[in-house]
Amino acid sequence: MLPKIDHSGQIPIYEQIAQWMRQNILSNQWSQDLKLPSEDDLASSIQVSRGTIRKAIEALIDERLLVRIHGKGTFVDNNLVFEQQPDGRIAGFSRDLISRGIPYSTEVLLSELVVPDTEVFDLLSMKPKQKIYHMKRLRIVRNDPVILVENHIVHDFCEGIENTDFNTKQFYATLENEFRLEFDWARRTYMAKVADKKIAQLLKIKYGAPVMYLEELYHLVGDTPIELTRAWINAEVFHISTLIKREDEKRDTPGIYR
Repeated sequence: MLPKIDHSGQIPIYEQIAQWMRQNILSNQWSQDLKLPSEDDLASSIQVSRGTIRKAIEALIDERLLVRIHGKGTFVDNNLVFEQQPDGRIAGFSRDLISRGIPYSTEVLLSELVVPDTEVFDLLSMKPKQKIYHMKRLRIVRNDPVILVENHIVHDFCEGIENTDFNTKQFYATLENEFRLEFDWARRTYMAKVADKKIAQLLKIKYGAPVMYLEELYHLVGDTPIELTRAWINAEVFHISTLIKREDEKRDTPGIYR
């Protein structure tokens, strides 16, 4: 079904077409590796200029939902689910998915109040007898589990959180809005790993397949460590990008460029 274009609306025509394409891809109406009609054919069918079609396609190439292969055409390339920048915002994975318009569901595997192990105890600078709220969840996109998330938060800061249904609620939004916690900064660490048997089974990937391991230590205003996140992400759906500026490089190491 072709898009209905509002020529008198405030949304640019290329954005309307890009949204139509995006919805078709994210809803799986356009399957992985599907070849799009030529720009001329799309322009003729939708009755817009070829330049408008090209601008819409380039927007989705930038989003990594389409890929253009020289001499062959433009194809759906929708394996990428998570994209993060090393200097990115403080946000949970659900916010990243929502911001990209990707439908997802959550399955809580574990929810408990426990005394943490020594490593978590030390990282969160906890006091004796303090407990953490410990939770494990799967993020599911297009019926496939793509990420296992494990949260550890000092329970004194969010008493009663164990009664929250995180199958439907966002974790960090709940901490900010319901428990009035004010996050200030987080230390984020990425590591390349291979899936052990348990991770492979949960993510439905092969034993020994590559996964991206992510660890984040969240701090409140005042540098108080409060929450540790560990995550294992199917490497096929994860991408890291960064912006490098030559002027920044020259400023950091001025002697080399004299």
